[in-house]
Amino acid sequence: MSAPRRNQVPRPVTQFSSYSDASSSYWPPGWNFHRFVHATAEDDQALPDDERAKMQAGFRDVLGEDGVHELARLVWQEQQRLEQEASSSPRPTLPTPDWLKAWKRHYRGRPWGFVAFRVGGAKLDNEEFQSRIKRIVEIPFDAAVERGHSVDEIAEARSTFEIRWVDVGGDGPRDRVEGDSNPSNVTDPVERLRVKYRALRESDNFPPGLHLPVFLCASTDAMASVLRIPPSSQPGTDSPRWRPGAPFLLVVAAEDEQGPVDDEASESHVGGEKDWFKPVFRAAAEVLVEELWGVAERQITSTRNLTRFVRGAAITVNPSPEIEDTDIPEGEEEVGDNDDGLDDMWWSAHTPPHRMRQRRRIFDSDP
Repeated sequence: MSAPRRNQVPRPVTQFSSYSDASSSYWPPGWNFHRFVHATAEDDQALPDDERAKMQAGFRDVLGEDGVHELARLVWQEQQRLEQEASSSPRPTLPTPDWLKAWKRHYRGRPWGFVAFRVGGAKLDNEEFQSRIKRIVEIPFDAAVERGHSVDEIAEARSTFEIRWVDVGGDGPRDRVEGDSNPSNVTDPVERLRVKYRALRESDNFPPGLHLPVFLCASTDAMASVLRIPPSSQPGTDSPRWRPGAPFLLVVAAEDEQGPVDDEASESHVGGEKDWFKPVFRAAAEVLVEELWGVAERQITSTRNLTRFVRGAAITVNPSPEIEDTDIPEGEEEVGDNDDGLDDMWWSAHTPPHRMRQRRRIFDSDP
């Protein structure tokens, strides 16, 4: 009897066995499901923003929102598996943070981080602000060392991390940057910053590690949130999350996202899916690396889903009288016992714990 032919051996079942090119109703030229799962940083960099948006919409069209979240989880697991196979070094005792995995995989030895515009705070100490915000934003590096990760590796990641500041002064985002188009006819402050950010991204030698679908903004209120906390009370690695009064920066979506327009329930009900997208929102400064950068760098989750559980914010330029005295005596930061105001701050792409408690209360009250 002849030996069985090789092509008669059934293909092994994998976590992606239920997916195929039919899992999206749209693929950019040269893309398919296999390339999507194994996309490199160069692939992501070369894919135009409008093509990425069409592909994401194609996934939602076929899989739905829950299906897209499940696929994103499986893709990240696959990236972890490939990384473990390629590395001969022993795994650390504690899980490697997602931001550290992404840095090691794509940006080691290259700049990575955020672009940030300073648009206000003319009466505030900018030098002190940048010194404090740098320490706060880099808290995840200290936390990783405390959790047993390589000191040398974390130091290397920290050395190439940057917040690339663009100071547009106290008169609003009108100053020009190199390569910027004329924004004189643009009156909306958010759109002015977007014009400048697009010019930076399209300039020569712009680092892929800073090429994100969002950028940061230090408004007057954001700067005051950093400066009003005494140095002795600055956040640290053991600071609790989801707390009121945390120092923050504004996060701005580089492009607007069109929500669903054919869902009658969403159109008639405030808080429906079409209202999830917030073009500007506050994010706690201490989670920008650990939570925001990794999600934005992967560009699997849409900004609309990212901002589902946070309220929108505005860019304030001129100092207001109530924040001119930036110091708050230690121990007097106001912390309430209820959930009021917690949705004003973004801490994670996951459902906030106070929202989970609200859901449990609703379900527990059902007959």
